Formats: sequence, structure tokens, C-alpha cells
Amino acid sequence: GFPRNYDNLEGWVRCMGSEENSVASAWGCLVYTCPLEELERRILERAETSGRSDDNLKSAQKRFTTFEQQTMPVVDTLKIVQKLQEEADKPSHKVEEITGDKTIEEVWSDTQAVMNSFVANDVLTANAQLLESIEKDDVDQYVELCSEDLLDDQMEEIMEIYEGEMGKKVEIANPKIEFVTGTKAIVSYDRTTPDGNQTIRESRVWSHQGSRGWVNVHFSRTPLLP
Repeated sequence: GFPRNYDNLEGWVRCMGSEENSVASAWGCLVYTCPLEELERRILERAETSGRSDDNLKSAQKRFTTFEQQTMPVVDTLKIVQKLQEEADKPSHKVEEITGDKTIEEVWSDTQAVMNSFVANDVLTANAQLLESIEKDDVDQYVELCSEDLLDDQMEEIMEIYEGEMGKKVEIANPKIEFVTGTKAIVSYDRTTPDGNQTIRESRVWSHQGSRGWVNVHFSRTPLLP
């Protein structure tokens, strides 16, 4: 696993995630938990065919001790960071625990569910930031989150045409996310127009574009009947 100790964590932050050198951010951390007795049973079972010299109880117990002394403090630190970010109402990484003493199929299913929640949260965060840019009349943030195909040089006019009167509170309800592929998702919700006279069902198609992250590439609106 990674990070296995504070040295790993410090290296990641320094090289990948610092404010001065923001190369990548982590959605979260997966922590697999399993009773010691089950881990020992699995290692001895693997030793029957693996041919590994370290597949024995003595070596395994040393690894378990190292994990408890060096890795678990890192996990506890990440949990504290998550709590502080949530209290500050900031997007936070998640520390998710997955029970490992199940079948391979069950553990994989649980892992997929957590990973899907990470991706969904990332898309919804991008959508929330786009709506926030409309509320704040923030052209730069709006442009950053939209595909070039949706925009042109007259951005303020484009935003007025697409989004209505800028600087007004955006009210939404009944959000839903649907994944088309691993890199394309549709976020839909009911949105009340700025004058409060009409509610529409708005859908935005998001595409993950490498280092840019999630980008809004298309949208549609359907009036809802009173």
C-alpha cells in the first residue's frame, strides 16, 4: 500500500500535492481491514504454492508490526485531515475502510462501490463549482470549467444567454448523476430560473479531460410542468 509511512506521505505532498507543485490530488484512501488470524491463515495457504521465502508466520508478524507502528498513524492522520476539511466546509479526501475477510468477489464489489463514490463526488464538485461561478458572476471560473466548444470571445454575453441573469442565487433540487463511461457523466437536477417563475430540468454532460479534470461539454434544459 501507499503511503506506508510518514516519509511516503511527506514525499507525496512535496512532489505531487503542494501549493507550489500541484501535480495531482487524491480523491481518498482505501483501508482494508482483516483479522490477524485470517491474514496468517491466508499467508500459510499461499506459502504452499508461492515459493516465497517470506511466506511464513515469523516474517508476516514482522510486517504486521511494521504496519501497526508506521502505517496506521498515517491513516489516523488522514482521518484527522478529513475531519478538519469537513468542519471547514471544504472538499475533502475520504478515508474509506473495507472489510477484507470476505470473498474476493465481495471485496472487489465493495472496492468498486467506494471508487465509484469517489468519482461521483469529483463530478458533483465540478458541477457545484460551475453553479457557484454563475452565482458569483465569475467568468474566469466558468471558462475554466467549460469546453472551448461552448465558448467564444464574448464570454459575458455568452454566460447571460446560457445561464440567464448572472450574480443570482442558483436553486436546484433532485440531483442525479449517471455515468456513461468512466470518463463521461451526466448530472441532472431541477433548477429554478432567477425570476422564480419557472423550474426546468437541467442536464450537464461532463467529460474528464486529463490534467484539466472534469469539463462541461454540453447541457440541455427541459421545462417542467407546474
